[in-house]
Amino acid sequence: MIKGLFFDLDGTLIKSVYNHYVGWKKILKDEGVDISKEDFYENEGKKLEKLLQLFYKKNNKTLDKKIINELIKRKNKLYIKNFKLSFYTGVLKNINFFKSNGFKISIVTAGTKKRIQKTLPKEFLRKFDSIISGDLCKYGKPSPEPYLKALKISTLKKNQCLVIENAPLGVLSAKRAGIKCVGITHTVNKTKLQNADYIVDSFSEFSRLLLKLNA
Repeated sequence: MIKGLFFDLDGTLIKSVYNHYVGWKKILKDEGVDISKEDFYENEGKKLEKLLQLFYKKNNKTLDKKIINELIKRKNKLYIKNFKLSFYTGVLKNINFFKSNGFKISIVTAGTKKRIQKTLPKEFLRKFDSIISGDLCKYGKPSPEPYLKALKISTLKKNQCLVIENAPLGVLSAKRAGIKCVGITHTVNKTKLQNADYIVDSFSEFSRLLLKLNA
C-alpha cells in the first residue's frame, strides 16, 4: 500500500524549467559560458554547485568557487523577477485529494528554501508534510540523500512510498534511495526516463496508476 508521495517541484508540479534555463543562460553568458537547452534539461535537478561546475567544464573554463553563491543569487533574483506561477494540469486537484485522503506528501527539490518561499503560495506549501530543499542537502540529485531525507521524515518504509519525477537525474536519485519512481513526461521524453519504474504523461494518468497500485 502506497502511503507516501515525494514530488519533485520544477518540471513536475510547476511549469518552471524553461524559465530556469533562460535565467542561467543569461547569467552565464555574462561569464563567457554557453549552455544548451538539452544539457540543462538532462541535468536539471543537480545540486547548483555541481551544475555550474558541469557547464564551466563544458566551456573549458574553471569555476571559481568564490563566485558560486553570487551567481546563484543573481540567477534567483532574475528568476523571481520574471516568475509567473503556473501549475501543470491536475496538480492542485490531485494534491488536495492526496492530502485529504491521508497520504504523506513531500516536495523534494534542488531549489533553495528562499526561492521556494518567494515564488509559491504559503497555502500550497502548507499542504506538504515536508519540503526538502537543495540547501538542506550536502549532496544533490542523483545522490539518494534528498529522497532518503524525505523518507526519514515520513517515518514510512521504502515500499510504502513513490517518487514522482520529470528529470533523469531525479529518477536516478529515487532509484539509488531504493524507492520506486514514476517518471512524468513534462519536460523530457520517455526514452530519457527509461530508468523509472513507471512512466506517465500527466497527473490524471498518475492518479489512475496510484489507484491501481493501491487496489
